[in-house]
Amino acid sequence: MTPMNTAPASPRRMAAAAAIVAGLAMPGAGHAQRATLGSCPTGDAGTVQVGFEGVVIDDESEVGLPAAVVRLRYEEADGLPDLEDVTTTTDDQGRYRFCGLEAFRRARVSATYLLRRGDEERVDLERPESVELKIDLGDPAFIVFTVADQGTGQPVEGATVDLSPIPVGGITNEHGRVAFRAIPPGDYELTVRHIGYAERVEPISLDEEQLAEMRIELQTQAIALEPIEVQVTGRDPYLLTNGFYERKLSMEGYFGTYEEIRTYTDIRTLFRFRRELSIRYSRNRFVLLNGRPMSRLGFDTVGELSELPFSRVRGVEAYSCSDAPDELMIQIRADVPIGDCNLIAIWTR
Repeated sequence: MTPMNTAPASPRRMAAAAAIVAGLAMPGAGHAQRATLGSCPTGDAGTVQVGFEGVVIDDESEVGLPAAVVRLRYEEADGLPDLEDVTTTTDDQGRYRFCGLEAFRRARVSATYLLRRGDEERVDLERPESVELKIDLGDPAFIVFTVADQGTGQPVEGATVDLSPIPVGGITNEHGRVAFRAIPPGDYELTVRHIGYAERVEPISLDEEQLAEMRIELQTQAIALEPIEVQVTGRDPYLLTNGFYERKLSMEGYFGTYEEIRTYTDIRTLFRFRRELSIRYSRNRFVLLNGRPMSRLGFDTVGELSELPFSRVRGVEAYSCSDAPDELMIQIRADVPIGDCNLIAIWTR
């Protein structure tokens, strides 16, 4: 691996570099399907317990920090016994969850990563909520990786470039390049893969505000491939990728693909006449569009969703909030009682 232009950069140089490489591929947050955290186990009927979850991220790059130690410290309260601190660690996406906490107490929660501790956040243990913890690891680095064939020097398009332990990865473009625009400073393991080449694994160290291009050369490697078995399932690949069919098999809710709901012809009609989607608890209805709250995408009311052609709808799933899966409920405000709402997820083309 050959480093190029490895001098630390000022914020102005970082901005200029971002403009220069604007056409490079943006890395995604890993390539494996993310596992869910699961739910807290149900406690004894005679105890009052609560849990909450969240994510630990780098303050500058907003990258999730795996294996961070999260500590909860109960605050002292008159007339109540003192309780010991509780700790947990984040998963490979930087997520954490506390279960079985004593309800109706106040506590402070903080995270530590690579001996750096973030600010404490105060929580009231009254209901499940999501708490984001930030740690300042320093100004992020800006790195461009160029992957080339060792024999010919030609760029390798479609190579997978991953950094660990943080869950950041990307795929090289037609120029063999992939840009990592905001990476926390620190020590990493770089892994580069492409079919027909030997895997390349290298340790790298990134400094604060570092601006660098690193060239990685891959050696060709003859490999024997197993025959590819193609199964035609008729399932929508987008819905499959987003876990629609898995939830349909394991969750309590309503599920309809476009072929099953196409007779409604209009999103407002779908909400009006599909009984499973109506407000069973008559107070709050939350709508996600492709996994995000519709308000973040510019739709303030359900009626405005009719601006979307109904032919673009891939599928719809709906739950009472108390039955909804964690990966969808995390988008809902923490201050809404879960017994008073329905969650509706609409997936579009």
